Amino acid sequence: MLRLPKFDVVSIDDLSIGEIERVFVLADQFTAQLEAGERLRIADGMVMATLFYEPSTRTRLSFESAAHRLGGCVISSASMDASSAAKGETLADTVRVVSGYADLIVIRHPYDGAARVAAEYARCPIINAGDGSREHPTQTLCDLYILRRKKGHLRGLTVAICGDLKFGRTVHSLIYALARFGANVVAVPNRGMAVPDYVLARLAAERNYSFSSVSISELKSLAGGLDAMYLTPSAPHQMALFTGEMPIIKAAEPAQGPAALDAFYVTRFQKERRSEGERELADYVRFDARALKTSRTQEAVVMHPLPRTDELAYELDADPRAVYFEQAAAGVPVRMALIAWLLENAGRSRKRTAGAAPLILKAENAPPCSNANCITRHEIRYLRPRFKPAPAASHSELCLRCEFCEHELKVQYVGHARSRRYYRFDESLLGYVRQWLEDGTLMVVETVKQAEEAGYEPYRRGPQREIMNAQEITRAVEAIAAQIIRDLPDLARVSVVGIVSHGAALAVRLCEIIERQTGVDPVRGAGRVSRL
Repeated sequence: MLRLPKFDVVSIDDLSIGEIERVFVLADQFTAQLEAGERLRIADGMVMATLFYEPSTRTRLSFESAAHRLGGCVISSASMDASSAAKGETLADTVRVVSGYADLIVIRHPYDGAARVAAEYARCPIINAGDGSREHPTQTLCDLYILRRKKGHLRGLTVAICGDLKFGRTVHSLIYALARFGANVVAVPNRGMAVPDYVLARLAAERNYSFSSVSISELKSLAGGLDAMYLTPSAPHQMALFTGEMPIIKAAEPAQGPAALDAFYVTRFQKERRSEGERELADYVRFDARALKTSRTQEAVVMHPLPRTDELAYELDADPRAVYFEQAAAGVPVRMALIAWLLENAGRSRKRTAGAAPLILKAENAPPCSNANCITRHEIRYLRPRFKPAPAASHSELCLRCEFCEHELKVQYVGHARSRRYYRFDESLLGYVRQWLEDGTLMVVETVKQAEEAGYEPYRRGPQREIMNAQEITRAVEAIAAQIIRDLPDLARVSVVGIVSHGAALAVRLCEIIERQTGVDPVRGAGRVSRL
């Protein structure tokens, strides 16, 4: 088998800006070679498997075409209804088996976080071709590639993203990428379809980035009297289609808005992510040629990840500013470039610079993920929820982020697994919560009833609140004494001074432990805190 580096593209953020630029350079080369009719053999011997648990035309076929055009071959399960998944085989087992047959797996799955699970269990690289409503990183590579080719650069561009921004996974990956490239995003969500909070939180935490969300009337003003732009509903009396629920426009942007819009990125209504009663929508947007007739939109390109339904008028197809079919065509050279980039790195050690290991809430102490479409809610035979701390908007809530789907869990009650006590979370407990996370004793409960049914008792308020029991205090004092013995070679010259009155008692206990373990009795004393 061809040995590719075990490097997974689950999120667009798995690729650095330099790596994305390298993919674009390779895509330019392959575009020229394809146009010249050259035959390529750089992937000779490579077997790529495509596992598509959801329907696909462009993504699956362009990936398979890319592999063939590089000289590789493809094994495919275009419909998982005809695979062992229909018999109940788990995703983990499927990718472990298939990674024995293939050098690379491209996967699409309906559950959020499924690509991350596949990456953990497969021995070969995983490329995410869309997981639920979370991300679609390779579509974003195609989007960025075409946008850069049309505009010459990405930094400073202003892109209006319109439609279903809640469940549109292509939108989420695109927003993450545009933020990194220094572009300006204007979100124009259909009513009730704003960008999810977890996307905003990730942008704020990792990029310190926020953007504007505007209504149709606000977009007209932003674009400078965009009176010829029509995003028309089926019901003519419902003209206020968009909400403004997201962060205010970045401080770096001019208050009057950009001089021009460089691109409109239109998305379809993601009805497959909705319940039965939500799958019909009468007032979804429709974009036609009149949107491009103002002075501030004449240079804007119209983009769409496809497939379209009714949101893009067919009359736009003949307009040279409509680039959505070019986006689709770019899927072949861009995905060729991504595969070639993996081959380019074969045999080369590639590791991210690791920071401190993230604190993870132990699975047995965690509640279910709040996202009903998270992979952990469906593959429960072997998957357990995993959360890590995230910035919280309120001091009275502990915020945890799912490691798989990135949705956030707002926690009001926390417990200590060793002492079997629970407490309503507030900022004063933050230090204890961090320590409990580090030693694996943090327990998260959703209600008082749940805590008490699990055998937990409440902490008492005030000075009598027990944070550590007697055994825990003894262990902590012994650990402090051990640190002193380890770090101070000449204990005979050490003085242990405790602040009156509880500090003095602690000093005595430390000296007793040191003498018992080393035979040396340090000088002990008591001091007072003086006020300036």
